[in-house]
Amino acid sequence: MLTGDPTRRTKGTGPLVNCHRCLSKTERVMGGNGAPCDRTDTAEFPSKPCPGGIRVTVIFPSCWDGKSLDSPDHQSHVAYQSGAALAGDKCPASHPVRIPQVMYEVMYDTSEFANPAYYKNGKQPLVYSFGDPYVFFPITTYLTPCCGLC
Repeated sequence: MLTGDPTRRTKGTGPLVNCHRCLSKTERVMGGNGAPCDRTDTAEFPSKPCPGGIRVTVIFPSCWDGKSLDSPDHQSHVAYQSGAALAGDKCPASHPVRIPQVMYEVMYDTSEFANPAYYKNGKQPLVYSFGDPYVFFPITTYLTPCCGLC
């Protein structure tokens, strides 16, 4: 089961299933208040310094078609309830079986990127590098921290 699309270059429609929350310094440890992917979160990285870091939430579908254990795209056998990413009791007719909600949260310490100069004109210094055709993050740099721990 997959969620999101690493090749997407524009903001999608519908509920957020992958979201970012800019945390204040006091929220650093607990990750902030409120439900994940609510109106205070964004689909893109925040465009301002986040002194408490960034909380990234990935929400997986909670409705199953009741037939297929997998699908060729690893997505179409499951779905979100209509209009919401968080699990509820209103699965669509095409995916009537409710399954447990899986949600993954990551807290990034972005304090090294707190310089307001990084965020001029609505820009920000952060980027995801997986599956990225623009190669924002060279593979050798990506592997170095891992190999240094081996």
